[in-house]
Amino acid sequence: MFDQVAGVIADVMHVSRDTITKETMLVEDLGVDSLEMYRILLALEDVFDAQLEPATEDWKKVRTVGELCDRLKKALAAM
Repeated sequence: MFDQVAGVIADVMHVSRDTITKETMLVEDLGVDSLEMYRILLALEDVFDAQLEPATEDWKKVRTVGELCDRLKKALAAM
């Protein structure tokens, strides 16, 4: 899952996939803003064929790529 998430982030943020780790901070390291986070979540919906409800507060609390993967796993398990 991490590889798919990192690939989506790299595509949306136009950064090298190799620079993304689970500890990478979305805002501080990659400069992800609310619109880009929304775009990342929409792309993840396509990749995982899931409805993630990107406007909810849970997604706004995610700080690292690892936390994003954890939150995504929980969302997919709840489906």
